[in-house]
Amino acid sequence: MLKRFLCLLTALILLPACCLAQEFTMAGFDGQSSTHDWNNNEFFTRMNERTGLSFTFSQYTDKAQWQAAKAAMFAEGGTLPDVLFKAALTSDELIRYTDSGQLIDLLPLLPENAPNLWALLQQEPEWLRAITLPNGKVGALPMIQTVSTQNAMWINQKWLEALRLEVPADAESLKKVLTAFRDGDPNGNGRQDEVPFLFIGPWELKFFSHAYGVVVNDYNLYLDEAGTVHYWPLEDSFTAFLTDMRALYADGLLDQNGFATADSLRMINDEDATPTYGAFFAPTPLYLMPLAMCGDYIALEPLTAPDGSRIYRDLSGQLSRGTFAITSACADPAALLRWVDVLYTEEGAIEAMVGKEGKYWSYNSDGTWMWHTDDETAAYISSGLVTLTDTGEMPMLFPKAFNSAFGDASIAHITAQCDVLTPYLKAPYPEYTLTADQRAEVLPLQQKLGALVDTAIANFVLGETPITEETLAAFRTGLAEAGAAEMTAFWQTLADTLH
Repeated sequence: MLKRFLCLLTALILLPACCLAQEFTMAGFDGQSSTHDWNNNEFFTRMNERTGLSFTFSQYTDKAQWQAAKAAMFAEGGTLPDVLFKAALTSDELIRYTDSGQLIDLLPLLPENAPNLWALLQQEPEWLRAITLPNGKVGALPMIQTVSTQNAMWINQKWLEALRLEVPADAESLKKVLTAFRDGDPNGNGRQDEVPFLFIGPWELKFFSHAYGVVVNDYNLYLDEAGTVHYWPLEDSFTAFLTDMRALYADGLLDQNGFATADSLRMINDEDATPTYGAFFAPTPLYLMPLAMCGDYIALEPLTAPDGSRIYRDLSGQLSRGTFAITSACADPAALLRWVDVLYTEEGAIEAMVGKEGKYWSYNSDGTWMWHTDDETAAYISSGLVTLTDTGEMPMLFPKAFNSAFGDASIAHITAQCDVLTPYLKAPYPEYTLTADQRAEVLPLQQKLGALVDTAIANFVLGETPITEETLAAFRTGLAEAGAAEMTAFWQTLADTLH
């Protein structure tokens, strides 16, 4: 009898651990630059301590291989994992696989099983609308960044100070500053080697549209306050943009290699190199130079347009969609939602990003924080075993305040500057997920029109096509023949459904 009682007691003691020790299969894309190994990364160890969930992984770091793997797992006869993490799911995939039932609709499960995320979505209804598909389902959860990544204008403040120049506030003052950068030897090496303003191709030049009172998307259009869709290349402000860009280029104020370069060719690797960049477009200066040089640059506020407006294109918005999805193979979706919901809290997101306080980092007395600097800790952090947040797109609420409190002055400077554009950001068009039929209708138009517009910008700015009434009329005729009216009507119809 005693033996039987002890066996029963042992079973009862072990029962909770057995219930909590759930294991799932997980597949995902960790980013092209990843050096992580999910099997050994402490992120999953910490999450297991919090939730009791563990995983068998299928990790990818090659985008083409990940696309092929997704196609295979969702194909007839394919084997679905329980969950897709850092999933990089496209809109087409989300619609197709929620329609087929292979991705489950998370929307009805969120209030009970992801209360932290649900509270955020209730506070920001636009976020919920943005992740809701045309079929009414939520197929995947997002990464939320209240300070989103932008293609900002950065300018060399050290050069401004050396030449006793004010920060440019409009197109006219920008031209004066760039002229001074060209002629005034601000880097002090006695050579005229300064590049006043760097850019890469027509796509980046179009970020100057804000100086003409509009911000346009990659379809070259925008929705005004009255709900009317405009195709910018047909408007007078586009002609003004072309004229001004041509003048800047002809005067050597724009990078003369801007239509034939790449970031890899512009990257400065030597922190002791003589700086030659006056201004440029980039998410941060780190895209082009070592950290030691970044402190010389500040983010420009938008240039004031002729109508007095100060706006800037919101490039990525605050959400990265398609980062976390649960498949029909999963026997317990609620458990996985409770697991990921941890990442939509500040505490959970901080721990995901830098690990537990005291182990690898600590708060300073002034409220800032720093990594521990002993050699062993520094080596371990650089090994990529502490976090997964530095590559790919991860489901979480990015901890903005914590990130801004990093104690390194150079990083703090960049972080603060990244927030400069926030009050001025404007989406050219509301976030909208196209159905497969809608994409089939609009993408052929975009392929023709987009190529026409970008080619025309390059030719006009380079001077290969003179800017005259005749050449502009021919350009507009080409747009009309390629379907500019149809493109505008397509987006107008969608806009009418959103109001």
